[in-house]
Amino acid sequence: MDLQTLIVAITVGLAAAFVIRTFTRQFSSRGQKGCASCGHNGASGQPGTARHGDLIQVESIREERR
Repeated sequence: MDLQTLIVAITVGLAAAFVIRTFTRQFSSRGQKGCASCGHNGASGQPGTARHGDLIQVESIREERR
């Protein structure tokens, strides 16, 4: 096996390991499941601190008729 093939094999192996790790982390977490397991659900960035009372006001789209 030459050096180029070895480098490609290592790169593909690392990419596959990253994909598998990312896939398995979405189904398993330490103590919390689902959306509560990530830090993207609250203003403070802490898991499980979503602010349920804060909603964004959205205006309806009105179509102009001629």
